[in-house]
Amino acid sequence: MTAKTVRGRAARPSYPADTRARAVQDVLDIQDDHPSLWAAVSEVAPRVGCAPKTLLEWVQDSGLLQTVDPVLLYNRKRLAAMSKTELELENQRLRAENDVLRRACLIFARSPAGGGA
Repeated sequence: MTAKTVRGRAARPSYPADTRARAVQDVLDIQDDHPSLWAAVSEVAPRVGCAPKTLLEWVQDSGLLQTVDPVLLYNRKRLAAMSKTELELENQRLRAENDVLRRACLIFARSPAGGGA
């Protein structure tokens, strides 16, 4: 980290790319243990020596957050907490729902396009 001065004031320090990458990876590694992304960023930022807002920008700029769908992340956490029996019941329920949807699609596919009598 090197500090520069601009017009007599300290400029934003510049951080090496490897430091940024390591900080972003640290945030992503502990994100599941925190209620929000901001909480994870706030924990890692002091270790890196930057402001949480700066680290949040690094994480957002990395593009790695966009590869994780929040709904999938939520479902992964929920399913990880379920027992085998609960998972089997959930699987059975989902199969029944899919069967109902499949049958409904067949009914609508056979009906006339106008929908009138």
